[in-house]
Order: sequence, then C-alpha cells, then structure tokens
Amino acid sequence: MRKKFKKRLLGIILTILMVVSVIPVQQVQPVKAADTQIIYLEISGGVTGWTTPGVHALDAKDTIVNNLFAMDKVAGSDNIYKANIAANATKVIFTPNNTWEKGETDTVSIRDANADLKTTYPCYKVTSFQKGSKQCWKGHWTTYSTGDEVLKERFYVSTNLVDYINDARFDSGNKTRGYSDNNQGTVVDGSEKGANVYSYLDAAISGSPWYNSSGQDSKACQYTYPLYFGNMFDTKNRYGRMLNGNWYGLNNFSVGANVALEEKTTTEGKCFYGAAAQGLVGDKLVDGKMVDPMNSSVVLPYFSGEAIHPYKNGSEIDNNKNLSEYYNGLQFPFKQTKDKNGVITYSYDSGKDYAVYYNFEKNCFYESPEHIKNETTNDGTAPEDGFYPLNKPGDPRKAVNMGFGTEFTIPFTLSKDGKINGKDITFNFTGDDDVWVFIDDYLVLDMGGAHRMARGTIDFAQKNVTVERAFTPDKSTTAAWKDGATRANQTSTERLKTFADIKTGDGKTFADIMANDSKVHTLKMFYMERGMFDSNMSVSFNFSPIPSGLTLSKDVDTKPVNDGLKSVVETKDNFDFTVKDTDPRIEYNYEKDYNGTGIESETTKDGVVKGLADNVYAKNFEYTEADSKGNKGLKIGTDFTITEKENSNYSTRWFVTDISTLATKESGSGRISTFKLGEAGSDVTKVNYNVNFVNTPKVGTVNITKAWDGDVPDTLKNTEFPFKVEVDLDGVADEYGYSPYPLEYTVDGKDSYTTEADGSFKLKCGQKAAFKGIPIGATVKVTETKTTDGKSWVVSGQEFKESAAVTDGSNETLTITNATMTIPSDKVIYVEAGKDTFYKPANVETGYTVSKMSDGLTYTDKGFNGAEPNKSYTANYTGFNSDGAIVNGTITVYTYQATDKVYVFDYGLESNIADTSTGNGLFQGGTFYNDNAKDAYATTAKLNQITPADGNNQTKITAKQTVINNNGSADDAVTFKPIAFMDKAEDYTYTADITKKNETLEPNNPETGTTVTGTIKTMPANVVYYEDDFNATSDNKDGTAKIVYSGDTNKVGKSVELTQSNGQTEQYGHDDAYAKGTGDSAGSSTAMTSKTDSKTNRYITKATFRFKGTGFDVVGRTSKETTTVSYRVMDSTGKVESMGVVDTFYANGDLYQIPVIHVEGLAYNTEHTVELVIGESSVSENEKRNVFYLDGIRIYNPMGEQGDNDYIDNEENVNITKVSDLILGDGKITEKGVTDGEDALITDIDIPGSKAAIMGYFDNKLNAIGVNVTESIEGDAATDTESVIEYLHSGPNNEVYLGSGSALGMVVKETEDTARTLQIEAKAVKTGVIGESTKASMNLNYLTLNEKRDGIEEKTADTVNTATAMYYKIPVEDTISLGNGYYLVAVLGAESADGSYVLSFTNVKSKGYKIYNALRATSKEKEDEEMEALRTELEKYIEFDLNSTEQPPYFADFKPAKGLGAIRRGKWIHYDVTVSKDKVEAAKKDTKGNPELVLYFNNKGTLTPVTAYVEFAKTNKDGNSVYSIRFKTPNSRGSFALQLYYKDAETGQQSAEFINAELKVAR
Repeated sequence: MRKKFKKRLLGIILTILMVVSVIPVQQVQPVKAADTQIIYLEISGGVTGWTTPGVHALDAKDTIVNNLFAMDKVAGSDNIYKANIAANATKVIFTPNNTWEKGETDTVSIRDANADLKTTYPCYKVTSFQKGSKQCWKGHWTTYSTGDEVLKERFYVSTNLVDYINDARFDSGNKTRGYSDNNQGTVVDGSEKGANVYSYLDAAISGSPWYNSSGQDSKACQYTYPLYFGNMFDTKNRYGRMLNGNWYGLNNFSVGANVALEEKTTTEGKCFYGAAAQGLVGDKLVDGKMVDPMNSSVVLPYFSGEAIHPYKNGSEIDNNKNLSEYYNGLQFPFKQTKDKNGVITYSYDSGKDYAVYYNFEKNCFYESPEHIKNETTNDGTAPEDGFYPLNKPGDPRKAVNMGFGTEFTIPFTLSKDGKINGKDITFNFTGDDDVWVFIDDYLVLDMGGAHRMARGTIDFAQKNVTVERAFTPDKSTTAAWKDGATRANQTSTERLKTFADIKTGDGKTFADIMANDSKVHTLKMFYMERGMFDSNMSVSFNFSPIPSGLTLSKDVDTKPVNDGLKSVVETKDNFDFTVKDTDPRIEYNYEKDYNGTGIESETTKDGVVKGLADNVYAKNFEYTEADSKGNKGLKIGTDFTITEKENSNYSTRWFVTDISTLATKESGSGRISTFKLGEAGSDVTKVNYNVNFVNTPKVGTVNITKAWDGDVPDTLKNTEFPFKVEVDLDGVADEYGYSPYPLEYTVDGKDSYTTEADGSFKLKCGQKAAFKGIPIGATVKVTETKTTDGKSWVVSGQEFKESAAVTDGSNETLTITNATMTIPSDKVIYVEAGKDTFYKPANVETGYTVSKMSDGLTYTDKGFNGAEPNKSYTANYTGFNSDGAIVNGTITVYTYQATDKVYVFDYGLESNIADTSTGNGLFQGGTFYNDNAKDAYATTAKLNQITPADGNNQTKITAKQTVINNNGSADDAVTFKPIAFMDKAEDYTYTADITKKNETLEPNNPETGTTVTGTIKTMPANVVYYEDDFNATSDNKDGTAKIVYSGDTNKVGKSVELTQSNGQTEQYGHDDAYAKGTGDSAGSSTAMTSKTDSKTNRYITKATFRFKGTGFDVVGRTSKETTTVSYRVMDSTGKVESMGVVDTFYANGDLYQIPVIHVEGLAYNTEHTVELVIGESSVSENEKRNVFYLDGIRIYNPMGEQGDNDYIDNEENVNITKVSDLILGDGKITEKGVTDGEDALITDIDIPGSKAAIMGYFDNKLNAIGVNVTESIEGDAATDTESVIEYLHSGPNNEVYLGSGSALGMVVKETEDTARTLQIEAKAVKTGVIGESTKASMNLNYLTLNEKRDGIEEKTADTVNTATAMYYKIPVEDTISLGNGYYLVAVLGAESADGSYVLSFTNVKSKGYKIYNALRATSKEKEDEEMEALRTELEKYIEFDLNSTEQPPYFADFKPAKGLGAIRRGKWIHYDVTVSKDKVEAAKKDTKGNPELVLYFNNKGTLTPVTAYVEFAKTNKDGNSVYSIRFKTPNSRGSFALQLYYKDAETGQQSAEFINAELKVAR
C-alpha cells in the first residue's frame, strides 16, 4: 500500500508544485484554526516504535489537505496524541516518527469513528503491524472522551446469593425462606448465654452435639477456623443452641477470625478495625468450592451450595430445616465508566452508587436510589449507605439482614503485559466482612475476618496483591469460647505478595497463567456479611469481562501452536459468522468489542457478523426491527443457528455456555452451532449465553538442522552457530511475508528453548531444532545469519532455506550445511639441509598433516628434512587452527647448510679461515644463501658462535659475529691460531644464523630463519714449521707450547706478521706466507750467544721444545761467525734417543734457514724433548765463534707417519726422505770419505742403495755427471763439483745445492695407491759473493717430452722466491714417461739472475710412487733389474759413459806415515796421501811436478791453515801415486782433524773435494 500511496503522493506533490510555481508565495497559507477538526491517535499497549507520530490528511478526492506533520501528546497521557487537521479532511494516514521511512498506517476514513464531536472525538487505535507484501500498521477507530464517561449500559455479573438464617426467622411461626422483617432476633437467655441471634446456625457450624459437663464439646471441630455469625465481641454470644433448647460453647473458637482487631492509629482517640484475617480458607478451590486451609477434603459450608441443617438434640440433625438458602443464576448490575483513554472500568460501590436489592418474587436484582443506612455512621469506618441485598427499600433496622453471602463469577481476558491502553489492569475491593477472590481457582486476594471496612488490590501489570492491613489469627484455645479475650491480642501489617508467591503446582507460575492473553480467566469473589453492625462493598475492575446477554466470541485455541506464534496466530485471521434464528427478523444490531479497548456499533447484512477474532467478540445483540410490542430484544427460548465461514486451516469446536452458571448448554464440533437461548417460560428475566467458536489451528513441524561437510573439527564441535528463523504465516498468499518471532523449539528432542524476538537462535553441528506448531499454509525460512566467522567456518552453499507450505502433521527438515573454512596460507620456512626441523604453522592447532613432498624432502613427526642444500622443496599441509578452520597451503622449504671444514696447517701461524682467496674459506661451499630465496623471502647470514670441543688446548679460533656474504666471504676474519706444538686434531662447532630479511630470528620458528651448524677440524700437516718466537707470549714452560729459551738470547731482525693460507688443495709444507724473503723466516731470528755458568763452567744458553712426531729440523742461519750447537733428544721417560754436535760455520757468507740439525726415525708414540745447547768455537787464540741464530723448527709427522684420514688423500701416509739420503743410499759419510758397509771407500757414481742421482743437463740431454755446489774454504763463494762423492762428503749436511746445468734425477713407478704425489722441498740459498743482490727468484723446472715426443724440454712447476724451504709439486704424469707406469723425473737446478742464489733441495715427499736411481741401470753388479730393463728407454734421455761415469775421488787415502809412532807437540812429522791414478792430473803442479796440496786443522768447523811440504814418495801396486806431506804438529795435546785439499789444475782454486785424517798428539 505504501508504494502505491507514495506514487500517488508523488503525483499530487508534483501537481501542487506546478500550481505553486505560478501563484504568489504569500497565497500558500497554513490551514486556519477555524477550518480544522480535532483528531486523536491512541497507541495500544505492546505496540512499540511510535515515538513522534505524524498525521497526513486528504479530502474526499484524495487531495492533500495537510502534509505530514507531528502530532501533540495529550497532557497526562503516555499513549494518546492529538492534532488539528483540515475540516474537509475525510481520510488520514498516521506514521510512527513523522517520516515516511519507518512505515505508516493504511489510509483510514474518519467517518468510521462514529464520534459525536461534542463529547467524543475520532480516535484511531494502532494495535498491530501487518506483515507480508502489504506491510502497514493496523488498528481500528474508537472514540476519545475528554473526561470519564459513565456508560448507560450496565455490565451484569453472574451472581449467587446466600441467605444465612437467624434465630428469629427460624423459630416456630416465623418464615425461614425469603424476605423477613425480623432479622435481628430476640434475647433468648440473657443471663448467661447472651443474645446470639445466630445460635442455631453457629451450633451447626461448630459441628457436634456431644458435650461434656463443662459445656464444651469434647470432640474437635472439623474446621480449622470456624467462622461464626453474630456479635462475637460479647463472650456471652459464643454459644450455640440445639432445637431441644440445649446450649454449648462454640468449638475451635478463634477470636482473631471472628472479632475485628482493635488497633490504635496515629489520630488521637481513633482505632483501626479494618485488618483482614488471612489463612481462614484454603488457597485453592476444589470443584469450585472453598475448603479448609488445613484439609482440602473438608468443604467449608458457607458457599458450598448445600443447605446448613440444625441439630435437634445431642445426637440428631434435622435435615428438613435449613439454616441457609441459595439464590443462584442472578445478574448483578455493575456500572461502566470509560476514561479518556477509552479504558472501561466496571464497578459497584454501595456507599456511592445505586442500591441493589434482590426481588424474591422475580428472582432477580433491581436497582433503587433508596439505601438502607449502616449502624455505624459517626466514626468514618463505614459509609452511610450500606449494602443489604436481601432487604428492600425503607426497611427498619430490625429488618436488616446481617447474614448473607455474595458469590460473583466473572469470566475475563488479560493482555500479556497486564495493561490496557497503557494503564495497569487492576481489581479493587473495599468493604466488610469476609472477602476472598480466587482467579482460575487460586486464592489471590485474602481478606477474611469480621473486620470493618478493609482494602485490597490485585495489580495484573505489576503482578502483585496488596492488602492494606492483615494478620494471621491464632487458632482457638480450649477456653476461648467462654473466657477468652474479647479481641485478639495481635498486630496487623500491610501485606504484599507477588504472583510468584501464589503456588500453582502444575509447573507454571501464576504469572505465566495470567500472561496467557488467549485464555478466558474466571474470577470468583466470595463476600460474606456476618458481623451484625455494618455492611459495605466496593468492587472495581478494568479487565475485559465476557459480557452478558448473547455473546458471540471467537477463541483461537493456540495450544498446538508454537508459543512464539500464539499471539499472532490468535489475531491472524478474522472470522465471519452467519446468525439465524426462528424469528422472522433476519438482521441484528450488535456491538463489536475489542477486548475492552474499544467498541464499534455494527449491523449485520444477511445475518453476517464480520471480522471477529480472538478477543474480538460481538455482544448486545438486538433485532434491527422492533416487534409489534416495540421490543427489539432477543426472546428467551428462541432457537439459534450460528455458522462460521469455512477456513480449512483450522479445526472447529463450539460451546454454548450459560455465563450465569458456567454450565455448558450445548457443544459440538464443526462450524455450525445450534442451541436454544434459554428455556421458554422460565422465570429468568435476562439470559447470559456465550456462543464461543474455538478454532484450533492445524499445525506441522519444521526441523532445522546444522550439518557439516566432512568431519567437524574438534575445536568447532561445541561451537554454536547463529541462525534466524522467520515465518510467513500465509505462505504463498504473501499477505504477511517473512517475519521473526520468539519461537519455541526443542533440540534433539530434549531441551526446550525459545528464539530471541528477532528469530535468532543457535545450533551446534549435528543438532536438530524442531519447531513444532507451525500453522498450515505457513512457510518457514531459516538463515544462517553469519555466513562465516571469518576465521573458522563458512556456509557451504546457500545460507538460507525455505520450507514448503506446512501441511497438517507435516515434518519437513531444512538443512544448512557448513564447511570448515579453508584459509589458504602458503608458508615459507628455512631449514638446515639434512637435519630434521620441526615446523607447524603457528595458526595450526590440531590435525596437522603434511603430504605431497617434492623429491628429496621428507617429513616425520620430528619435522622436515631436506636432503640437499640450496634447494627449494615444497610440501602441502593441512590442519585446523584454534578456531577450527582448515588451514592449508604449500610450505616452501628453503634448505641451507653450513660447511664442515678440515684445516690442515703446516705452519705455526695464524690463519684467517674465512678467507675466500684460496677457495677454501670457512663459509665457501656452504649454503648460507639459497638461490631460490629471493625478493621478499631473501635472507641474511651471520656467524653466531664458535664452540671448541672439550680438550682443545693446542689451537684457538676466534671471530666476531660477522656477516656472511653471498659469495662465502665474511665481513670480518675468523682467526685460527695455534697455541702449542700441534700433534692432534681439534674439533670446533660453529653456528650461523640465517634470518629472513626484516625479521628477527626466533628460536623454533623456521619462518623467520634457521640456524645452521658446521664443524671445523684443525690438525697439523705431515710437516709443520714453527717460527723461533712461536707463541712467545705464552706462559708455557715445558716446551709444548713454545720454544723455551734460557741464557743469553735476543731477537734480531724485524719480525713480519705472517698469516698462513687456509687453502687445503696445495701441498703441505707450502704457503704463500713464505713465498718471499731471503733472510730469516718472518724477518727475524733468535740470536743465542754461548754463555757458561761461572760455577759449573757449563754452557747455559739453551733452547728446549717438546713435541710428538717422527723427526724434526732445527732451522738456523750459518755463517763464519756461527758456532757449534749440540743437541739431545729424549723420550718421555728421559731416555736419550739421539744426540750430536753440529758446527754451523759456513765460510762463504750467510746462509739462511738452513736445517742445521735433522733428526728422523723417532718413535711416534712418545713425546720428545729436544734440548739445544750453544757452545763456543775458537777461530784463533784471540777470536772465538759463540753465536747461533735459531730461525725455527720443523716437525715431521706430528700425527704419525700415517697422518690422518682428513689429510688430503695424497698427503696421508706420505714418505719424506732427505735428498742427500736418496743420493747416499747405503753409503756412509766418514772422515775419509763415503764408504760402504765394509768401510771401503766408494769411488763410483753408482752408490749401492741410492734412489736418486745428481745429473748434468746440457743440450737437452741428461748425463751422468752433475754439478753441485759445495762450500769453499778459501774463497768467499761456494764452489762447484761434479763429484757425487765430494758432494756427499763436503756438501751441506741436509741439503743439495744445484745450480744451472745440473739436475736431481730419479725414476718413479706408480703403485696401486692412486692418491699420488711427488713433491720436492726447495728454497733459494745464497752461494754467491756477500753483498750481492737479494733477489732470489728462480724457476723450478722439470723435464718433459716435447710435443713430438721425440726429445725433451724444460717446463716450470713453480717459482722459488724464498729462502724458506717449502714443498713444490712435481707433476709426475707430465714428466718423461718410460712406459708401464715408470717416469723419469729430472728436477733442474737453477741460479738467480745475478748468480747469487741457487736452488736448495732438502726433502722429497712422495706417495703412490716407488723411487729408483736412474743410474742404477749402469750398475756393474746389476743389482737393480728393473732399472736394467729400462736401460734402453733411459738411454734416450741420459748419456751413459761407463768410463766417464766412473768418477774416482782425487784422494784415495790419507794417513800417518808408516812407522811414525807416538806424535809429540811441535814436531815435524810425515803423513802419506794416496792420489788416484785417474785423477792425478786434476791437481795443479808445483815446480817439482808434485801436486799443490793445502792442509788445514779443522777445529770444530774452524779451518786453520797448516804449512805443509809435498814430496813424491812412490807408486803403489794399483798404479796410484803416494805423496809424503811434512808439517809441524800443534803445540798442544789432543786429537786434531786434518783436512786436505788440492788446487784445481784449470782454475787454480782450492778443490771442493777434500780428505780427512786424524792427528793424535800424545805429549
């Protein structure tokens, strides 16, 4: 309707705008007051949202006469508004808030109000909201009165009247039934028994004729509180009498129940007598009867419906005589007053209203303006006019009937909130004596007792009951009848109780019963007058009673209907009825009563009564035409047929009830009711029939269940999901549309619940809510109001479902299915490759599973394990979060790996193991950055900590928490430092933190990164060199951590801070730290000056160190100034393993870094202590040599000959052999030369057992004679020699010096060990003139086959720039292949550019090769068959000359002359020297043809020239020449070493070759 109206309104507004646009503005004026009419609006109780109502008015042509404007609230009213509208307005529309946005009423006609516009005005009462397609507010017209209006009509209440017979009327000759003019009686026995005018009645109530001598009944009365008639204030009246004249005291006499309390008031001299006595009757009617409060089986006699009979004598009752008479089926007239809000109050006040009397002849009540006065009129406790219904106007006082009872029965209905038009619904009583009000059989207002005027109220809105003053009387005492108090000694108080205090015993509270607005309630009021003085009654109520006369009512029995729909179903449908009777008149006038909220006068058409509904009924029927006597009223005894229009949604029953008696006259099922309106010819003057059609809606059930797609997560099993259920009461008709209601429902057939007013309720998954009692034709719509909680679940599919139209008994189920919310959440984690990393996404609480791992990724309960580093693995995961949602996605696993590094160090230097220049930085080769982790997933890397293993005491590794770069470098050094002489592997672990950029690494949260763990193992190489000042700052004193010095030592030179490489691919014993430098290693050495102890005269300048290994070198500087060094090697027990003395004198300048002491062959399984003692040598009597420069030590095989598994393969279990030992073979160096095992001199180049040979290299060919460098005693520079024997005898102790044109040659053969290496320890040694260049750069060349492989050529293996001996690789596979795994290896000697330096070879390190002397192929003894087999191949590259290759020494023998005897000091003596015949020409001749020979005394390395004379002696049998040498002995005793040289025939220089002899001076 609203849409249609708006369209129409828009058209009207546009029209008005067009008119307004062409007329002056001042012509548009508001409507004048004189041209207005007043209209009212009433908002019914229960209607909400109407805060500022507005009204819009139209005339008969639908032209707007008043645009929407706000109405004014009527003063003193909460729910009534008024407005002045145009006088010509005929239609109005009301809106709740003076806008068109919140709904409005339908367009209603003002003329329907039927107001007279003088005393009443049109008032539209809004009662409900019509839902559906035609949504609008609904109501009906009533009228508004400016004041309370007393209606002309009376409201008749069904009444029973009881007459209690007094003694005067009962005595012989007096009337016992009907009217009497003597109701006060006479004094029968005034002496003792008093003047009780109800003695017969009281005796019957007292209950027993048996009494004892005292006059008191010996048997207890059956009533707890018997209520006696008469003036019980006088104790003489407390007796009962039998018909035989005998008296006795009244049983169970309670003073408080039978005499009014007397209580002082605050007013001087005043007393209060109006306190009600409570508890005198039972709290519930039994079969409509009052019962005893202590025994519900005992019916009280006062309103029992049965007559009370007197006692004849002590044992007999006279059943033929009555002491009470009943007048039933009466209609008591109540006044109706309507207030300005339209609320009707029904009342009767005997002190103010008309008097009501009973007509004994016509059996009805009648009204009279003439009242009978009360006896008490001067104390304000009673009104002047009394209530005496059994009298008649004008009766004298003695005729006043003071013993009667009135029983009112009032059917009525209530609103849910106990209000009507905003006003509380109440029932009020004021009066005396006893009053009891029962509603639906429950005692509600309890005002018993013989009190004067008392007051009580029932408030149905506040749900409470108030009695002005009340008390509970004491029960009787034995003597109370005779000598008890005249009044009870008790105190009253105001009594207030709530409906909750009223016990019903059927599971519902009294408040629940009263809130049922569809129920017709029954009020019964019992009023009893028995106190003899005054009678007054005032009753008022404003609930909606069922009216008198013929009433046609509609009751919708909503018992099967869902509680939430009861009220709307009650009023959903209007019902039409056709009324017919046997009278020829067919139309009726009647009133339509809206349950007390308004009345409309209506007229039938074709006998049809329209629009009745629950609590809307038709009353006061009369014919529209009068009969011949002018009477329009219905006739008693007329037959009626009332037919309800068919509505298939209901089943129908009907009842015809006589409201006066509550008796059902007729009843049946179906839509047609037939009955007779009373009985024709009866004496009833006014019938009160109600024809009630009870329609019971047919209903069905709609179930709503919550289902789940799949398994319900544990976290959601107890979750309640929100729903909204709505009902369209007319389904397809769509008049209502879907609306929410507070529907009752059960869950899983058990507990019962009610939805909220907006239809909301909750269900757990799997639960089913059964909404029973849905009317047929209705449809139900359920909506899951929350389609997702945004975190755990979603609705699967449609979030709402609609049922089909409900049919009778249908049981449809609507299912809303939810699914666990799937929250895609891809994750990226960072893990250490090869290790389990537990990870569960933080938002996964339960049900965590991992699947579809990519190749190489595994997952167990320990976590993820990515097999390889620098990979991007993926896996799918799923689980449930704390809210129960499915969380799934892909986990990308980036793998990282730290390095496990082994560092073998061959120097006692620090090393930055993070250095990347060698390709072996600590972090190189690790995965500290994953190539796949880019952009938002990129990481940083940082070293965290380095942890040494327990027991590490030889090394340290220190570092900052340095950044690790993507290329494996680090921003800061990671420093390795040896702090002792290393002989074991030491382990470290280190951790590095991989952190996602812009994150903080959290432990156990791989989303932020990971920590990778690496290992570091450090160990010494198979040869380790330590500087003289290694670890000098250590406190160590046992020599395990440094060289411990004592005596006279000092540092010489400037130390250079060296660090060794961390490279692990180069050969051990080689490091670029020593790649340059021709002086002391690291720039300095320790000068140890000989010093003796003044007491012991022993040398005390010492150096001590302790180590584990198989050998060692002591490296120092040699020169003309250096002295002798004695050494001693002891094992861990102190046993001497080796000892000796070395003279470090060198005649040809300074030699640096010379292994002056070399000891090998030591046992590995013990610790060795080396002690060096610096001695003193004499150069002359005035000049001594007393210094030694210690430069360092070199330790061999500190981890044993086998080395360690972590060594480079070809460095493990290597053989290290001195070059001189390879050349010497089985030979032995003696004073006289190189001898064999039998001490015979070896003169051949082919030394038995030798593994290498010094060769010559000229014109791209090797030859058997090589030139090596030996010391020259006479000159400043070393000299060359081609004699191997001379080299072995006179060359450096532990080295071979090879210059240009010479080579170190050997044949090697591959063994089964494939981890092969051949290395030569080489350095630059200065042999030239002192003071020449320090530039020592020389190529280390070897011979290889040329491209055509038909000759040989040189190839460089490396460059030697340093005086530090280091190992250099010789690529065997690139040397001269001899076939079958044999190679001829020739490492060439070299000289520096200025000739000052030559190459020095110290050791050969080999593995995987067997070494042979190539010259063994010429062995006369043919000892070496392998080499003999290679001779042909070797001859391609070596010139073998059997003559030339026999290189005899110049000197064959040197010894004292035969027969010399004891040698004395200072004497001239002769020694014989034998010169080889083949070498005789090698020496320069003097003028006599004798060789020029040079003789020296060798004093600990110091050569002192001796004057000698040479003479030819003879030629021996071998052809050798023997010469006699004459010289003078020293002038001292002892043994002296003689050393004899010759001068070279070509150069004239002293020979390198010499021969030694011993001189012993005896005395």
